[in-house]
Amino acid sequence: MTHTSLHIQSQRSISVVTEPKLTIKSVLRHLDQKKLSEEVAKETRNREVHLPPVSVYRWWARRTLSVNGALLDAARKELELLPENMLVADPFAGGGVIPLAALKQGLRVYAQDLNPWVAKGLAAMLSLPTAKLLRDARLQLVELSETISAKAYGTKFADGEHAKISQTLRVAVSPCSKCGLEHRLFPHALVSLTKRKELKTGKAVLACSRGHLFFGSRSRKTECPSCREIVNPRTTYLKDRIVTCPSCKHEESLSERASLKSWRWDVALVERTNGKRREIGLPTSAELSQASSKTWRPSRTLGRIPESQETRVLTRHGFRLWEDIYPNRQRHVLEYLLRISRAFKNPRVREAVEMAILGSTEMAGLLSRWDRFYLKSFESMSSHRFNFSTLVAEPNVIGAGAAGRGTVFRRLMLFERAAAWLEQNDFTKRGVKILQSSQSRFRKSPSRDATIVVGSSERMLLPDATVDLILTDPPYYDDVQYHELSLPFRAWARLSKERGKGEAVVIPHVKDLAKHARYRGVLTRVFKEFHRVLKPSGRLIFSYANREPAAWVNLFAALKATEFKPIGYTIVQSENEHDLQKRNGRSCRLDLILELARSTSGQILQWRPKPVFKTNEEKYLISVGEAFLRSGEMVNGWEAHLVAQLKTEIFVE
Repeated sequence: MTHTSLHIQSQRSISVVTEPKLTIKSVLRHLDQKKLSEEVAKETRNREVHLPPVSVYRWWARRTLSVNGALLDAARKELELLPENMLVADPFAGGGVIPLAALKQGLRVYAQDLNPWVAKGLAAMLSLPTAKLLRDARLQLVELSETISAKAYGTKFADGEHAKISQTLRVAVSPCSKCGLEHRLFPHALVSLTKRKELKTGKAVLACSRGHLFFGSRSRKTECPSCREIVNPRTTYLKDRIVTCPSCKHEESLSERASLKSWRWDVALVERTNGKRREIGLPTSAELSQASSKTWRPSRTLGRIPESQETRVLTRHGFRLWEDIYPNRQRHVLEYLLRISRAFKNPRVREAVEMAILGSTEMAGLLSRWDRFYLKSFESMSSHRFNFSTLVAEPNVIGAGAAGRGTVFRRLMLFERAAAWLEQNDFTKRGVKILQSSQSRFRKSPSRDATIVVGSSERMLLPDATVDLILTDPPYYDDVQYHELSLPFRAWARLSKERGKGEAVVIPHVKDLAKHARYRGVLTRVFKEFHRVLKPSGRLIFSYANREPAAWVNLFAALKATEFKPIGYTIVQSENEHDLQKRNGRSCRLDLILELARSTSGQILQWRPKPVFKTNEEKYLISVGEAFLRSGEMVNGWEAHLVAQLKTEIFVE
């Protein structure tokens, strides 16, 4: 016991007996920052090898098992909890890495997300059948789809040997609005190499400005055999998405061309394979007939594409309905596969097969752009954006053996690897249940291994003061529009396509802090709910990354309004530094991890990291972290002051 003196109006001193103040130390002090970042770098170079279950469903922002596993270890050590006694909540479950990491350590998990695609994907991930059952299902699916596969994709190599079509490349065709000349709109003169770049072949498929295709050299000028135009393989035809008519030289944007409503897609090239070799060639008459056959009669409607931030690029270029982004053959085969997937009696097998089919819809045949140097197609929403290109690739949906990215066959192979990982980590007996956030709250802490809830985390189903650790990865301001990007999956899965109430995103690139009230309001309500469900001894830990100072202002204001107390921060690597899309770009490669506790009378020993990376981004995050540690003491005018301070950092400029 300690004694303290209180001064009262009578000027007498009295002794009051008080309890000693609890000293609160940071969970983050147990992390080896440098070693952890090295592990992250290894994991992010090939996520599907290090954490195979992430292949089960597409999500656009996944933090690593390395970081989340280390944070869980550190929390258990600091809070002195046994695995069976610890409940972890992830209210922004997204890609499912945190639930996976927690279940791997034998902890109970409560996962919630506004997006129904997350709930469906996470439940399928945690409920995968055995690798053997999945292998049997893959072989059975190939057998069941043999007839339609031959009809849709059967072909021959140029030398007559039997093959399968693995990719069908199409090009946009439209007339000039001034002179009426109709021509193919290839983005570049070099349409595609005939072999991958690293094989150093000199042969390429070239296009003249009028859209005639021919084989030529990747490095030398070649005469077009159709019109005698001299073609430089380095020429770009659609710079800044501007079309120049090869006849009258009139310039107009691609969106202006699309508005003429005479836009169509011609088959330009075909990739063939037999599992042993592949070739890129001009389509034969039989392949042209296959692609446009009247027998492809899809019937499923997918709904209208909404006008919003990420979808505007689609509506500007003539797409009105979600079914518009798929050629009829692709839609027909997808619908057929979804029908025959019902033949699987085992519900977990049936769900896994359905997820593999649904996952393949991200390779939309009129959006997936073609990599002309590495001979592969990209997902329709790669790089966290919907793609638009005038040269696109329709995949063989089923798959020509292991060839082709994103096919159902390839996905089921990845699912087998995921199932083997889950078996090795004792996931096979996990109890998983999906609930809606609108139902009645639990009377006591959930006893099942994993509880998945669909709905805004403004309302969680947990009782008061039952969570030991809230570990999460909230949406980063306006960086990724998850609702819009997930719409094609939800359309095919027949999930709700309505925008969820309580989505934590802000109007992109709005600078006026007063206009961020909606985003800040959602965060404030969510953090208040976190405060309600967290035990007095519990911790809130989350990662955050953003260049925009206003994002941090809104975050700190929401935390301040909910009486959370900052305990510490640290900085770790989050992205692959060798990723070509990240290198020399404006993407954040480091994460700031923040730790908070509920309001307490205890003494907090704040934690801060030592500089490790020696970069401008780290300097910026240290400035943010120091502001975070002071956020509980900020006075009027702090918002504008913080914005001004952070804008002086080189990383923001």
